[in-house]
Amino acid sequence: MPDWSVSSLPGFFRPGDLVKYRPDAVGLCFSGGGYRATLFHAGAVIRLNELGLLPRIDRVSSVSGGSITSGLLAKAWRKLPFDAATGIAPPDALHAAFTEPVLEATARTLDIRVGLAGFLPFVSAGNRLADLYDRHVFDGFALKDLPERPAFVFNATNLQTGGLVRFTKHYLADWRAFSATTTHLRLADAVAASSAFPPVLAPLRLDLSDEQVETPAGARFDDPALHREPVLVDGGVHDNLGLEAVWKRCGVLIASYAGHNAAAEVSSFALDHMVPVIYSFLASSIDWRERMLINLFRHRLADGRPERRGAYWTAGTELEDFPLRDGWKPTPDTIARARDTPTRLEALSRPEQKVVVEAGYAFADAALRSYLLPDAPPPVGPPRVFP
Repeated sequence: MPDWSVSSLPGFFRPGDLVKYRPDAVGLCFSGGGYRATLFHAGAVIRLNELGLLPRIDRVSSVSGGSITSGLLAKAWRKLPFDAATGIAPPDALHAAFTEPVLEATARTLDIRVGLAGFLPFVSAGNRLADLYDRHVFDGFALKDLPERPAFVFNATNLQTGGLVRFTKHYLADWRAFSATTTHLRLADAVAASSAFPPVLAPLRLDLSDEQVETPAGARFDDPALHREPVLVDGGVHDNLGLEAVWKRCGVLIASYAGHNAAAEVSSFALDHMVPVIYSFLASSIDWRERMLINLFRHRLADGRPERRGAYWTAGTELEDFPLRDGWKPTPDTIARARDTPTRLEALSRPEQKVVVEAGYAFADAALRSYLLPDAPPPVGPPRVFP
C-alpha cells in the first residue's frame, strides 16, 4: 500500500497517519439525496443521541444532502453537553443547536437561484451555492473550526482526475493528484462541493492559491496544473453512501441511505436513452457499495467474528423487515410521503419536513436496535421536530 503521508511542508497534517484500522472505531455515513437526505439523516441523529451513540463516533463521512446534515452537526457539536455516563445530550440542547438549524436550512429554496446564476458568464454554479450556504446556513464557519473528534469528512468528486476529494479539518485531498491545507477554506465550500449535483448546481471551482499544495507519494498524476483550481461536483458521483472514508478505518459502520431503488420502466428509450444510462451507472455504484457493506457485516473472519459490525438502513426498506421494530413507529402514509419527497434543494414546509425526520428516526431505530444495540429500549414517541 502506498505511503500517503505528506512530506514536510509546514502546517501539514499527515493523512497517512489516519489510515489505521481500529476494531472499536465507529464510522457514521450520511448519503446524498438533497433536502430529503438532510432531514432523513437528521431524524437518525436524534435517535443516535437518544441511544447515547453520538459521542462514541470517531468519523462522520457525508455526501451531498447528507453533508448539510453533517455540516450542521459539526457546527453544533461544541454546543452539545453530552452526559458523561449516558452519552446523551439534552433534547432541548440538540434541538436548539442542530434540529432547528436543519429545519431552517431546508425551508429555503437554493437550487433555482443557483441554477439561474449558473447561466451567467463567468459564474460557477457551485461557487454560487457555496456563497449561499455560507450566508444562510453556516455563518462563516471554517473547516479549521471543525471539532477534532469526531473527524468530519465531506466528500466530493474531482472532474479533472475522476477521484474522490475529501475535505477535513486538517487537509483536503484527492489521493490521485494532490493534498492541501485547509487554512482558508469554509465549511460552506466543502458542503457545496459535496452537493454540487450536475448540471444545475455544478461545478465548484476551488481556488487553492492561498493553500499549501503537494502531490502525495504514490499519486497517479504528478501535474502542478491539477493543484491550482480543482473542478468539483457532487460526491455521490463517486460514492453516494460515503463509505470509502470510513470502512478501511472503522470496525463499526453505521450508514444511513436516504434513497431507494427506482421503479422499472418499460420504454424503447429512443430519444432519451442517455439519461437512463447515466442513472444506471449511478445506481450500479450504489448497489456495489451496498453489497460490499452488507457482506462486511455477514463475512466471518477465521476467529468467527464478523469482519465489521454495524447497522445500515435505507428510505426504501420496509420496517417490517427489521427483527426489532416495536415501540413508536410512523404510519405507512408518513413513510410513503417521506420516500416521495424530492431530492432537490427546494423549500419544504414544516409538515413536509416532519414526515422525513420521522422516517429517518424510525429506520435508524429499527436498524440500530436490530443489529447493534438489541438491549436498547424502543422509542416511546416520535422525535422532537418542533418546539
